[in-house]
Amino acid sequence: MAWAFSGCGGAGWASAVVSVRLWARLVGAVAVSLAALATAPAAAVAHAEFERANPPPGARLQSPPARVAMAFTEPVNRQLTTAALFNARSGRRVNARTTFGAPNELVLRPAHRLPAASYVVRWHSVSILDGHALDGSFAFGVRVAALGGAPLQESPLAHAGWMRVALSAVWYTALFFFGGGLLCALVVRSRPGPANWLLAGEGTDALAPGGRPETALRRIWRRTRAAGWVALAAGVGLALAQTQDAAGSLSWHAIDAYLFSTVSGGARAAAVALVALAALLAGRARRLAAVALVAALAALAVGGHANAASPRAIALLSNWLHVVAAAIWVGGIAQIAATWGPAISRLALPERQRVMTDVLQRFGRVALPAAETVVGAGLLNAFVELGSVNELWSTGYGRVLMVKMAFVGLLLVASYAHAFVLRPRLTRPSGRYVATEGRHWRLLFSEPPVAVVVLVAAALLALFALPGGGLVERAGAQTPKVAAAAVRRPSSAQLALAQEAGPWIAAAWVNPASRFASGTVRLLNYKIRPVPARMEIPGARTRSCGSGCLTFTTASARRSLRVIARLGGKSSIANIAIAWRPTGSAHAQRILRQSVAAIGRMRSWQIAERLHTGLGGPAAVSHYWIGDRYRYKVAYHSARFGETIGIGSRTWVLAPNRTWQQSAGPPLDTRQLMPWWTHRLGIRLLDLTNANARPVADIALADIHAPTTGLPFWFRLRIDLRTMLPMSMRMITAAHFMTQRYFAFNAPIRVIPPR
Repeated sequence: MAWAFSGCGGAGWASAVVSVRLWARLVGAVAVSLAALATAPAAAVAHAEFERANPPPGARLQSPPARVAMAFTEPVNRQLTTAALFNARSGRRVNARTTFGAPNELVLRPAHRLPAASYVVRWHSVSILDGHALDGSFAFGVRVAALGGAPLQESPLAHAGWMRVALSAVWYTALFFFGGGLLCALVVRSRPGPANWLLAGEGTDALAPGGRPETALRRIWRRTRAAGWVALAAGVGLALAQTQDAAGSLSWHAIDAYLFSTVSGGARAAAVALVALAALLAGRARRLAAVALVAALAALAVGGHANAASPRAIALLSNWLHVVAAAIWVGGIAQIAATWGPAISRLALPERQRVMTDVLQRFGRVALPAAETVVGAGLLNAFVELGSVNELWSTGYGRVLMVKMAFVGLLLVASYAHAFVLRPRLTRPSGRYVATEGRHWRLLFSEPPVAVVVLVAAALLALFALPGGGLVERAGAQTPKVAAAAVRRPSSAQLALAQEAGPWIAAAWVNPASRFASGTVRLLNYKIRPVPARMEIPGARTRSCGSGCLTFTTASARRSLRVIARLGGKSSIANIAIAWRPTGSAHAQRILRQSVAAIGRMRSWQIAERLHTGLGGPAAVSHYWIGDRYRYKVAYHSARFGETIGIGSRTWVLAPNRTWQQSAGPPLDTRQLMPWWTHRLGIRLLDLTNANARPVADIALADIHAPTTGLPFWFRLRIDLRTMLPMSMRMITAAHFMTQRYFAFNAPIRVIPPR
């Protein structure tokens, strides 16, 4: 039978199909924006499980610590939580033993006394409460400044996070479709039979060849059970992916430690097992299958955020009611759309009206309280998890939650419009309204793609820790985060260079040009976050590119860029070199390689260093004497920081009581004192000049997102082209503004061990 709205031919159905396609495009576009919201930097965008450490992040210690203790905001899985200690400049791992104190405390005990250096602790934690895995790092220094002291925590989307989101989305979608068919068969009043609530009298003829209801019922039920098996496969894949993320492998020990040794892991395994039981029982014992499914949804709540929220009992109960009601409401809508979407065009108006009265109105009596439960329990969950309204827009978790709530609102509006506004008109005896019926079916069949976006948002939320009423604020953790996304690596045709701007960093990305310069300037604080200051670049056309960001174009060729930043009545100025030779990068790399080789031939040299943080306090002034091919060194710091002598594997430290303390450890490669040595990336040739009748190469380096610390490093290095030895270095990184001068190469140095 041809589709027609009271004699209007196929135009109505065609309009409905076009509308559904438009909805699908809209849903796809919003899903992309959902991903952007999730990955945007925010005040609390990652699992905030790291709470504090002793020594504190960024500390500069006068004596080496015997232990490094870390505290987390949740009890940790001791089989899977690990930590390691590294030398920040060389990247070499330091031998240390891992022990545990309190349920949420991990301790590193170095095997040997730590010599003077900057150290990075890299940790991996797995929560017992909700099973979340998190990686991060922090730094401290022993008699030197820490490189990258602020704690760095990786995004929850790291380590194949998007694959886990995809598996979660398939898991939720198939589970809710299966649950909609299974639970609605019990709660929607209809004639006896597992799927009779989906049948509509004579309209059933369009669902199966020959119009036999039993054939239609078998088809509907096979599809429902198939969704159960798809959910089972996705659940198994998700559990294995989460195990790989938390344990680093899929060995039996890893699976046992993650899935069978904690409540959260056991809940994940139980949810998968109960779904398998429900899929097996769905063929004959459907009531028992429904009980198994409801239990699986309860296990889903125990294995997620609700088990870590406070108060836990309320969070678990509301989360369980939320997902059960959502399975009935959203799963029921999906079942109706899958059953009648392909067949509705073959029905006449009386049969379509029969679908409205026999299927939609019958389902509506259950869908309305289910939708109310979804909204009520969801709002209660948000209150328990967030704790404050501003977390909705200030955290990645809150922003994704807002998108989810917005699309649930769209579902509510669409359901209300077709159920309470349009359908009462269409079910009257004289209710033949072409436009009204077209809008009715368009709204009904647009709900499943909207529900898919809701489930994708729910899958994304599962990766984020609770930012508000959950663990972070309850534990009082206010650790700073490094917003690594604020800076990007320069392209092969760009110069990246930075300069100190008071307490901030002014970083420029300069494009190659012949007559004028153009690029981007960003103003960053010590956490590598944008500074919301008012910026000016005199003599250049500028345009804002966000907070603490300007694009610029100069009217003529210039050697430097003057950046003025004003915030809170204070102003800072930075002069950034922007003149460079875009075709000289290969030449700069050759010069740098030759300089490294030239240093390797030196028997001795000296370094004069000045370092300050930009955050106040005096600068650290140091002098290093280096001899015998990196095996001996004498390092004199200011009286404030003492003196260190190293000979081979032995180190002497002058204590505050003016006595020498000796320790043993691996010989220190003193090239670590020159930080540019391990950050030779983004090499660009600024200029070839003369200084004191010497030919000099001015070279820029930019190591953005350095693998050891995750911080950006900018260097400006001057090299004597006659000897190929470095003359001076300027380093800019988070709270570290350093200058070094190199001199006295091959001059005699006598190192005398202290008594």
